[in-house]
Amino acid sequence: MVDPLTALSIASTAVSQVQQLLSAGRDASSALAKFAGAVSDINYAAEKAKNPSVWKALTGSAEAEAIEIFTAQKKVQQMRNDIETMLGYTYGEKGLTEYKEILRKVKKQREETTYKRQELKEALLVWTIGILATLAGVAGLAAVIYFLGVQQGKW
Repeated sequence: MVDPLTALSIASTAVSQVQQLLSAGRDASSALAKFAGAVSDINYAAEKAKNPSVWKALTGSAEAEAIEIFTAQKKVQQMRNDIETMLGYTYGEKGLTEYKEILRKVKKQREETTYKRQELKEALLVWTIGILATLAGVAGLAAVIYFLGVQQGKW
């Protein structure tokens, strides 16, 4: 998964490739797949922003991220309309249907692989930090108890 601005850049490049390929009468499926992946990343970022992880909440600016995501979604929406128009002129209704099927497949595939892996990494990081903090707290408490015991002459 990439951040919304990078995904927007990928989407923009893919739209340019689609335009060039379609105007040359060539297959644009790889460029459409790139665009679908970028759209999926932007939508995933929007979903994650609704319920940010603890780490993200502590380290990032929620307002800046929300603006990035909003801007990316609006630009991608315009790009999607442009692609659908181009595909409609070039391939007709059948082409649009195939394009939408590609979008569904890419989204499903990314949810099953990339996004689950990212969520696992985030969960692992949060649990590791939590366990380390707990162990540090227990060690600190044990050190305080030990030094109190030494000071009182119990050890």
